[in-house]
Amino acid sequence: MNKIENINPDVVWKVISEDKGYWRIGVYKPEFSSPEDITILEKHSCPELFICTGGKAGLILIIDGKESLKILEPFQSILVDGFHNGFRIDGSAFFLVAERSSFETEYIDRISGKIIKRVKV
Repeated sequence: MNKIENINPDVVWKVISEDKGYWRIGVYKPEFSSPEDITILEKHSCPELFICTGGKAGLILIIDGKESLKILEPFQSILVDGFHNGFRIDGSAFFLVAERSSFETEYIDRISGKIIKRVKV
């Protein structure tokens, strides 16, 4: 607490700060460089705020049952409450993600829409 730290997007997901029981902030560096590479989508039981930084990145979202592609420039944000997954357009891109500290996540196959697994955090 009260300590300046560098944000290093060196893995796909890393929690960098939290108020246990309330919220957490993570660094999400999508492993994919193209939406075509994405085969699995996920959805939390609560919204997530994505803030793009380090370069241009994108999200695949399911909105009203249809797939939608959102491209974010650095310092743009989007609040996501449905199935999604991310990709980097610029190699240096990553997201800061704000979410609750306790939730459930469903993972689905992108093509069939079938649930693959559920995880509780």
